[in-house]
Amino acid sequence: MAASDPIRFGAIGCGGAGTNRILQLAGHPLGLRVVAAADIRPERLENLEKQLGYGFAAYSGPEDFRKVVDDHGVDAVGIFTPHIPHYDHVKYAIERGRHVLIEKPMVCGTARAVEVTRMLANSGKVGLVHYQRHYEAKYILARDMIRKGVIGEVTSFYVYMAQDWSGRNWRGDPAFSGGGQLNDSGSHYQDILLWMTDLLPVSAEGFADSWYQGVKKDVEITGMFNVGLSNGGMGRIIIVGDILGGFQDDVRIRGTKGDIMFYGNQLLHRPTGGKIVEVAARPPRGYPVSPCDNFVKLLRGRSRVNRVPFLFGTRVALLTEAMLRSAREGGRRVLCEDILKESGLSLRDLA
Repeated sequence: MAASDPIRFGAIGCGGAGTNRILQLAGHPLGLRVVAAADIRPERLENLEKQLGYGFAAYSGPEDFRKVVDDHGVDAVGIFTPHIPHYDHVKYAIERGRHVLIEKPMVCGTARAVEVTRMLANSGKVGLVHYQRHYEAKYILARDMIRKGVIGEVTSFYVYMAQDWSGRNWRGDPAFSGGGQLNDSGSHYQDILLWMTDLLPVSAEGFADSWYQGVKKDVEITGMFNVGLSNGGMGRIIIVGDILGGFQDDVRIRGTKGDIMFYGNQLLHRPTGGKIVEVAARPPRGYPVSPCDNFVKLLRGRSRVNRVPFLFGTRVALLTEAMLRSAREGGRRVLCEDILKESGLSLRDLA
């Protein structure tokens, strides 16, 4: 790929979120062109062509993602399909030596997540997970504060997210969902906790239900869990899919020297025994503005740091699996080390 040539890009999955990502990439000033795309619904491909303003090779067969990867000299592939098929799609793209941008959650299941992370590392290609909160100023600054010891050692946390989430379309189908709301929007909040604290999950115990406005669904809608982290910190993660309209979240992290909290776009800091103060949050100079921006700049050599490498997706996969196992087994405490041992792994593999 010459510096003057546009990045040749293939898209797998062109739904609402996928089209949004593709348009961001195609509009990047460093140059990217969509040359092929696949989606099982032809009308989505037609919509993408209309939005882009130019044509590309379009495929709608269930196995046609292979043609996108193989037949058009693509440099990079975007995977924006339902959760469970991610594994087949990303594995194939890595095997064919493509750079990969993948929608969250990266891969369902710890063993598979570790497998594709290792494959990518051996390939020497770029792989980035689309967790956009890694690019929000308040979370970037909070992570930096925690790493610098501003609140001391993390001791506890409270992570709450509530959304009117009915599990529509494929999200409500266990064959594609991989864990309902806990594995969908809830994935973002598991990620941001682990990323900000730079800690690994060690245990989860709690419960989930599948009720949405009085109707029992086929996937998890709401869950509440007690989660342990690798430094001994413990806290609560609550993911709600049954709130009436709107969206709410509340993330608080407590350390031995104080608390960090979020209120809307505000980052709040309270030293132990002190008053709550707002901390002005601005992204660092030169920091990429989004996962798509980071991805293109990495391919062009304009960014040196991948802000969401596959390793973060693997850590989230482990926590999600522990939470889901606990819920499906009556709330028993599930140790992440036990999950890893099933594949001959340990927490050291995720460090």
